[in-house]
Amino acid sequence: MLQHVVGLIPFLPVLGAFITPLTYIVSRSRRVVFAQGVAFSLITLVLSLIAVVQAYREGTPSFYIMGGWPPPLGITYTLDMVSALLALTTSLVMTIIMAYSAEYIVDEGYPWYVTLMLGAFSGMLGVIMTSDVFNLFVMLEVTGVSSYGLVMYYRSKAGSIVSGLKYAFIGAMGTTLYLLALALIYNTYGSLNLVDLSLKIHGYPGSSITLEDAGYSVISAGIIMVLALWTFSIKSGVFPNHFWLPDAHPAAPAPVSAMLSGLVVNVGAIGLYKVLYMMYGGTLPARVTPVRDLASLLVVSTGMVSAIIGALLMGIQQDVKRIIAYSTVMNTGYIFMSLGVLNAGGLLAFLYHTVVHSLAKSTLFLGIGVLVRYAGTRRINELAGFGRIHPLPGIAIGVSVLTLAGIPPLPGFLSKLLMYEALFNYNPVFAIAMIVASAIGLLAYMKLFFTLLFEAPVRKPRDTRYRLAEASALTASLILLVVGAACLFNPGFFNTVFIKPVDQVSDLMTYINHLAKSLI
Repeated sequence: MLQHVVGLIPFLPVLGAFITPLTYIVSRSRRVVFAQGVAFSLITLVLSLIAVVQAYREGTPSFYIMGGWPPPLGITYTLDMVSALLALTTSLVMTIIMAYSAEYIVDEGYPWYVTLMLGAFSGMLGVIMTSDVFNLFVMLEVTGVSSYGLVMYYRSKAGSIVSGLKYAFIGAMGTTLYLLALALIYNTYGSLNLVDLSLKIHGYPGSSITLEDAGYSVISAGIIMVLALWTFSIKSGVFPNHFWLPDAHPAAPAPVSAMLSGLVVNVGAIGLYKVLYMMYGGTLPARVTPVRDLASLLVVSTGMVSAIIGALLMGIQQDVKRIIAYSTVMNTGYIFMSLGVLNAGGLLAFLYHTVVHSLAKSTLFLGIGVLVRYAGTRRINELAGFGRIHPLPGIAIGVSVLTLAGIPPLPGFLSKLLMYEALFNYNPVFAIAMIVASAIGLLAYMKLFFTLLFEAPVRKPRDTRYRLAEASALTASLILLVVGAACLFNPGFFNTVFIKPVDQVSDLMTYINHLAKSLI
């Protein structure tokens, strides 16, 4: 039964995307089209919740073989505790965003909006669950193409078209580089299945090639890791490929910004996790270990620079959406730093901060989106006091800003502690750099917090009310508070939800061998 659920989770949103134009043609009703979008999101959320319960209860990965083609030739989706938790987070946030959009998107482009949102939803779930590096490429493209169209949603505005095209060109360059990496992977190892690749690279019995026996594959491994890092840094908006992100957010509707910063940027980190950790993690043959370690250092270093640059540029922005966009650059830098450590502590920090950042950043954009509609401006000084005038989005903004700033006892504080510990054990220099970036970013967060919630208003709010959008933003913030409180006051919850998934994959070859017995 669970195997079918694994296959349905990424399939349902894309099915909804294909049905949406037909629903529009038949009904010509915005309410019906959005009801369908919310329904498909909600069903996917329920299936993701079922998958999480089963994955945690059984403690062993489940899989779905697409089309009945056995791996390593066929494509498989794998559901372990890490992917189950990330899929649940994605489904939860997307359901809230879709409900928010039902009131926020009111122009005639709504059927294409719902179609693209469901397409991006399916692509992100595919990235999370796939065990095939070529299918990862396909799902990156599905996510990317949908996101490009959503950034250009306001197609009558030149800024939206320019920002969307910039995002599309840099995104297409990234996936092209990844396609080159795939060609090199297949030429070197003769496989595209992640489990089979990991066995071959680690030189386990039955593999057709080992890195000890083929010197050229050591060079190939280095090139593959560099190409993958470049690609995934584009997808996550990490330095030096962060420049598309601050332009995309002001151009896009607020719920699209919430999806981009809360979820879409995760696909780069998840892709890097699959390639750098699942393929090249653990104990490698001696000749390739220095290459992997150099790639690890490169990932941590680029993440560090991204975090510092994002923190510095946050404080000088006047457009509130650009402030939050640079916050995303900073936080994806943190995620890359944690992931680059390539040990259990780093994986725990990566997983926890990815979940917390997804909830907090999407909440922040949803809250800000409502205030921008009420004020008719994105300039932070003209939004002064609007969080106090409209308390529901104000609460959502306050909770999310303080979480992202790492203020105790909110969940962002634990994120910072986990990242600091992982980086200090890796190299204290990077832990110090993270503290510096956090301190700089704190100033920008406090400016946002106090301006929106405590300063006197300078503009008169519009008369319209967005009750569903306000309720959606508040719901997201309450979920964030519940997660934080559960982790703080119930160590058993934190251990079960976050530490157990890391334990499952931290002994990499035990995990890979278990999958191999079932899949290959």
